[in-house]
Amino acid sequence: MDGFFLYYMKSAFTMLKYRVFSYDANERILFMKLGSGMYKEIARDALKGNWMKAIAAGFAAGWLGVFSSSFLFIAGYVLVAVILVYFLEFLPGFYPILFLGTTIIALIYFFIGGVIRLGYIDFNLALLDRRKNGVYRLGSRMSDWWRVLCAKITLFFALSLGYVLLIAPGIITKYSYAMVPYILEERPDFTVHEAFKASKQIMKKHKWELFCLRFSFIGWYIIGILTLGIGLIFINPYRYAAEAAFYNEISGRAEAYYGRKEDRY
Repeated sequence: MDGFFLYYMKSAFTMLKYRVFSYDANERILFMKLGSGMYKEIARDALKGNWMKAIAAGFAAGWLGVFSSSFLFIAGYVLVAVILVYFLEFLPGFYPILFLGTTIIALIYFFIGGVIRLGYIDFNLALLDRRKNGVYRLGSRMSDWWRVLCAKITLFFALSLGYVLLIAPGIITKYSYAMVPYILEERPDFTVHEAFKASKQIMKKHKWELFCLRFSFIGWYIIGILTLGIGLIFINPYRYAAEAAFYNEISGRAEAYYGRKEDRY
């Protein structure tokens, strides 16, 4: 009983430690929101005793393109193809092999990577909820491939339009629709349009918050690069668990932690 009481006292102290308060002109509290430190604290707590599962899931998800945006994937795709042509063009049957290999990689990314990302989100939400969990969750949304593919294509063109207009509109668009994969995972009854609309709604006043959360990992990613990528196998599970905690908070799903009951979309 004492351990149970101390656990919840520690949780309450941590929440207060990292909350950001907003005040009106009379210095009354208007609302409270969590800071990056709290999301990371929740992630570390959820990862205790689950690091091996999280590393295995993150490693598999990474190989299937979950952590690459469409822009990065296309850029990397073209770069690798150019390098291969430059160095290996002389080999017999090179171009048919190159075409076949790059086509398979593209199909894996666009048709499988998206649904694996939904499965990886399910993995991280289960981690936070303390539900039964495992790498098997990565394949739990395979039947959703068409809806996910439509969402990826829609997001690609929306971001392209934003970046063509100016850099700022592209960044705003990126963060407005950052929660689309989470909503698609949580709400199988939603259409792609409804998921985009819901993401835009719940991300109001939270874009900067998500930017700060992601930026707070930049030091870790530098360490990961300096360790020749080895550190990334620990950093990605940490970052995406923290991002899942962020989604929990802004969507109202976090009632398991904070006693909220409302659904914000």
